[in-house]
Amino acid sequence: MIQRSFLHGTLVLMLSGVVTRILGFVYRIYLSRLIGAEGMGLFQMVWPLASLALTFITAGLPIAISKLVAEAYVQRDRARIERVMRISTWVIVTMSVVVVVLMWVLRGFVLRHWFTDPRAYLTYQVMIPIVMVIAISSIYRGYFQGLQDMAPTAWASILETIARIGVVYGLAGSFIRYGIAAAAAAAMAGTVIGEIVGLGYLILQQRRRGRLSDLLPDAPTRSLETLRQTLHAIAELAIPVTVSRLIWSFLWAIEPILVTRALLHAGASGPEATEMYGQYGSMAVPLLVFPTVFTASLAANLVPSVSEAMAEDEVQRVRIRFAQSWRATALVGMPVSVIFTLFAHPLCWAIYRDEGVAPILQVMAPAGFLIYLQGPVTAILQGLNHATVAMVISILGGVLRLSLIWELASQPHLEVLGVAWATTIANVVTLVLYCAALYRYIGLPVNVADTAKVAIASLVMLVVCDLLTPDTGHLGAGRMLAAIVGGGMVYFALCCAFRVVTSRTMQRIPKIGGALAALVRWMPFGI
Repeated sequence: MIQRSFLHGTLVLMLSGVVTRILGFVYRIYLSRLIGAEGMGLFQMVWPLASLALTFITAGLPIAISKLVAEAYVQRDRARIERVMRISTWVIVTMSVVVVVLMWVLRGFVLRHWFTDPRAYLTYQVMIPIVMVIAISSIYRGYFQGLQDMAPTAWASILETIARIGVVYGLAGSFIRYGIAAAAAAAMAGTVIGEIVGLGYLILQQRRRGRLSDLLPDAPTRSLETLRQTLHAIAELAIPVTVSRLIWSFLWAIEPILVTRALLHAGASGPEATEMYGQYGSMAVPLLVFPTVFTASLAANLVPSVSEAMAEDEVQRVRIRFAQSWRATALVGMPVSVIFTLFAHPLCWAIYRDEGVAPILQVMAPAGFLIYLQGPVTAILQGLNHATVAMVISILGGVLRLSLIWELASQPHLEVLGVAWATTIANVVTLVLYCAALYRYIGLPVNVADTAKVAIASLVMLVVCDLLTPDTGHLGAGRMLAAIVGGGMVYFALCCAFRVVTSRTMQRIPKIGGALAALVRWMPFGI
């Protein structure tokens, strides 16, 4: 039986995301210590090309699948779901074959004209199969998300991460003797095998718990809409998402070139530029976006949830979803920004053994809450059928980011910190534009008082952590962890005292809600 609770689906994805992020950090820590920032830079140079290829292939269809399946499921239109899946599968499989062949045929062109470091070529060759695997997986992920059955997607992500870590542990350690380029390629091979494992699990789960004949056994045999209407509904969401992602993926794909050339212009050598880009793209950014494990879960659930609400003409439910997303993001994002800003140096040293990562993280961390909020806001716009608006804003943000990267990173006194500043400024401007657009459609039902209370609790947490660790520059991992736990307890107690977190809210969380509610009632002033 499918769980259709918004909160349940978000919690399932969040918990699986926490597990995969933790496992992913174990993987990154091992890999970064094995091949260093320079090797991570080679890996990072290749990945934007995979993202660009995937955008061509999927054409925004996973989001369209999620949205349309959610609408059709609530209307018990089984024939429409089957039609959406047939069309999407045909498009994605056909495009996968075409793009993979082109990537192989044009590999020489990529080597000569794309990579600033030719050592990334081997990793690129190994990466090519992953494009088709991820594209086919996206069909199943969109389908299950549309049904709001998040468990298969969650378990697939966990199994995929475990398989990747196992393969990388076995391969990268063996291939490092042949050089950094070979070790980076081995790491990419682990990613390919992990994706194959995840796809296999999704296929099995679709056969076991996702058959429409079992989910909608008494549904009419004819759809409520024509084939032309279905095609229009798919294109209405898929085309703007595709255009947005194509342009964004292209901007992301040229980012390594732009960043490294800007750093060379600032006076860095080729290996230094590759190393600094590795510190930024493969170390600081993954650490910064760790909390998106929660907001990404919200975003994945918001598209079908908002689509379902609009299909039933319940705009107020959409406003409630936005208010919930804002408060939840603030509760997670603000204290995390405090931790990343205050403990950047000991944290980055404990994880990466690289002192150059901390200054980059400190520049971006204070704006963490605004960065984390982008995913849920974008998902709501897409669920409201305003994907074109989200597309335009995303493109503007991407262009602004690259423009600022060249302007700031080429300054000798900034170098890679200029990249961090460019990313931060562009993300803040992009969120402001997203919120302005959303205000036109549903307003901004934000509880300003609760947001202010969370901000105050976070500032108090900052003071407590600072008092507990007066010298963060030479802080051991144990003392840092103790300070974070102490500050976190103060933060949680204040949120309970301010009535931002209540036992009634916690009680709604499936499975563990009762225990969390009892904890809140036990806290001073908790209710």
